[in-house]
Amino acid sequence: MRDYHVIEYCQDRIRRRMNLSITPDIQVKIKNFEGPDSKGRYKIQPNEWNIIEPAEFWCEIGYFKKVIGQLREEYPQLYKDTNWRTPLTSFLIEPIISLGSSAMKVTGGINWLVMGVLKNKEKYCAVLDMEVRPLFRKCGLANLMKHTELELAKREKCDFIHTWHWAGNPNFNAAIVPGLKRGFTLYHGQPNDGELYEDRDHVHLRYYFDRTKKRCVRAKTNDGKVFMSPVDNHAIIDYLEACPNQYPGRMIHRVEEYSKAKAKIKKIRNRVENFKEDSGRQRIFIAEGAAGFEYTRHRNTYRVGDTLSFYPVLQIDHFKKSSLNEPYLKHVIYNIYEFCFKVDTLHHIEDADGTIRNDYIMELLPYLKVCLHDWKKQSKFIVDQWYEGYGRLTIGDHRKSIYSTPPSFVQDILIKGKLIGISDDLIQRDFAMKYSHEVENYRYGKDVYCDEDALEWFGYYKDLKMFKTNISSYTMNPVEYESTDTTVPVGYSPILIFGIEIIKQ
Repeated sequence: MRDYHVIEYCQDRIRRRMNLSITPDIQVKIKNFEGPDSKGRYKIQPNEWNIIEPAEFWCEIGYFKKVIGQLREEYPQLYKDTNWRTPLTSFLIEPIISLGSSAMKVTGGINWLVMGVLKNKEKYCAVLDMEVRPLFRKCGLANLMKHTELELAKREKCDFIHTWHWAGNPNFNAAIVPGLKRGFTLYHGQPNDGELYEDRDHVHLRYYFDRTKKRCVRAKTNDGKVFMSPVDNHAIIDYLEACPNQYPGRMIHRVEEYSKAKAKIKKIRNRVENFKEDSGRQRIFIAEGAAGFEYTRHRNTYRVGDTLSFYPVLQIDHFKKSSLNEPYLKHVIYNIYEFCFKVDTLHHIEDADGTIRNDYIMELLPYLKVCLHDWKKQSKFIVDQWYEGYGRLTIGDHRKSIYSTPPSFVQDILIKGKLIGISDDLIQRDFAMKYSHEVENYRYGKDVYCDEDALEWFGYYKDLKMFKTNISSYTMNPVEYESTDTTVPVGYSPILIFGIEIIKQ
């Protein structure tokens, strides 16, 4: 899902699922609750979107009025430890899906949150209910709502998020994976605290925004395997998704009591060496992209020193015809490049749903051919014509899966390389942590931003020269990792940049 933003992923999955001729629109709505009144009751903000079967009608009548009662039922210990001098606040996250016309709006799911303050002055965010409509399951909406949940909790200055999942849910993996991917820690409280845990089919998770409160908690499965959370979260995901048990959640036998877990945070290594062009080595910097293979059953962990093969995908953000007749590739920062290229071939590709896209193959350097996927067929490149511009490189998946089969020409542009560095895109991180709240409207909705919003904030699309000036400080002291599973969660989905030394074929 790193090839494009989570909303675009959801749009594409829903379009395929429902065999739509047009791409559905998705906007995330955050509804507030009024209250409490003199009797401690809450009222959900009225729905003004003319939605067919909105959440308050989809669930039982009066369901969302039971804020305090639902907290007591779902989280007895949080309820007991709450400082009731500070009233609870509640929010409902709804992805609204528009199917063809303004009159066809439906709720894709719900994420019901309540926020309160503990007696020790910590502010919590507890997930009261999270559901995805059966029609839209496996379309990425749970990931979208989890992303919005993190941003909302951060905006409201919560110290942690708490949630739990029923181990007997046959859709347990779909429920827990979005949290594990974003660095939630498996959690087991103190004995006799009033909560139900693994022995009672309840698997708890917490996400702490303060890194000093994060711990690696040991989790043991029924077949004797041991994992550390959150460090081994991706390994836990692999284990659960490969589990033959109809109820994979019941394979989690025991989670170590959180208060007894020793602090163990993998430190981020800041290398002195920064990846630079070298006359003796052919190196590229490329976004992780499909290297994570997040939409397939198996996920890979990559470490510095590994050899990997892939086909490079180019996303062009600006181009014009050029009088030059020789390719070049100039590194700007991370996976962003200036380039000059000639279009070699054009391929018309039919997707599984019958839609046609244009795939262009172009040579950026003698050892580097890339593919441009033009789903909207807007680029209209001319074969053998020279162009220059700038854009971003990302890794494409050349493997066959149950979802797709790469076209044959992809095999012709495969490259092999040695992974010499993994770094965090700090532009995206800082936008998420510092600047996103200053933007009134994002590209794909009011409440959810994308990679392009971050780049636009730093001036990328207006003026490349100004962009280079604005991000000059990011070229120094990169934050780097030894492997893809040692990244420290920071409240957003990290975009990893691979430094790859190309192996000549």
